[in-house]
Amino acid sequence: MLCTGDSSRNKEDKEYIAMKVIINGRFLIHRVTGVERYAREILSELDKIIEPEGIEMAVPPEVKDIPTYKNIKVVKLGKLHNRLWEHLSFPWYVHKNKGISLNLCNVAPLPAPGIVCIHDVKVKATPQYFSKKFLLWYDLLLGNATKRARKIITVSEFSKSEIVKYFQINPDKITVIPNAWQHYKKIEYDEDALNKYDLKKNNYYFSMCSLEPNKNFRWIAEEAKRNPNCVFAVAGSINKKVFADGMGFECPNNMKLLGYVSDEEAKTLMRDCKAFLFPTFYEGFGIPPLEAMSAGAKNVYVSDAAVMHEVFEDSVHYINPYKYNDVFDDNVVDTEECIRKVLSKYSWKKSAEILSAVISTMRGGQ
Repeated sequence: MLCTGDSSRNKEDKEYIAMKVIINGRFLIHRVTGVERYAREILSELDKIIEPEGIEMAVPPEVKDIPTYKNIKVVKLGKLHNRLWEHLSFPWYVHKNKGISLNLCNVAPLPAPGIVCIHDVKVKATPQYFSKKFLLWYDLLLGNATKRARKIITVSEFSKSEIVKYFQINPDKITVIPNAWQHYKKIEYDEDALNKYDLKKNNYYFSMCSLEPNKNFRWIAEEAKRNPNCVFAVAGSINKKVFADGMGFECPNNMKLLGYVSDEEAKTLMRDCKAFLFPTFYEGFGIPPLEAMSAGAKNVYVSDAAVMHEVFEDSVHYINPYKYNDVFDDNVVDTEECIRKVLSKYSWKKSAEILSAVISTMRGGQ
């Protein structure tokens, strides 16, 4: 029986080694925010270090803007769309090709979670900010992924600890592959951005990300009320179908909601602001402050939270996100060296190399 078992195991190992890694390309149908940026940039770098067609990406039929890869093979498949494609067409294709799915944007197909990047578990940590329907769906997705995925990826040690805390899984199953900022090098400044939004250089506070309740834009509104002579500009959009109560507060006249801004506009607004603000209640990493630092923001304020200290160390100002009368210190912090140190910690190239190692390990059956 031992010989039979060894023979069976060797056969399984050979099949496992031959497994094709197939990327879930559904993220390409979405406007680029944090998780989509992560997928796009890390795959761009991964493409440079893998063998030709060593990894494949499957995309839904509605995707029009497909990145150009040298070594990642892209296949458009199926007739279904969006979520139905993700949970039916895509896993069927993975199964047919005896592959393993690679999912980089929080969610994975229920039948074949494979390798999943869970950026954060805010639905568990801050459920009050989400609709019941959204919570039920994500409880199902994350519960299935953490239980059945062969490997979990996340973006910070904090996020790793939260996944372990809420889903009671072995921390050895999780690998940290962080965000980065080098995509901002490829973005030009838009020198007309300030005129477009009626802002003056070094005379406004700026914040940017999706207007989710856990991002704590109420803090900005309260600060705007207490500083009526200052302008507070916020870029982002809100999805009232997802979040339980919208923003839940009124914006004062000196708080400008800019809506969705282009990458070029965002980079310019970051460079020319008096300070960049990021008062989030909960975050898995926090890429906007990293982008702001790389863009040349003179002051960056972030929440006094564990993940912010992990990522930004001594390069930023820390604020209490629960205290609405916090005091701004507009003196530029002498943190040029600290900023360089923080920026040097993170690169899409380094993250892609870690992902490549994870993929190699999975193919090796370890």
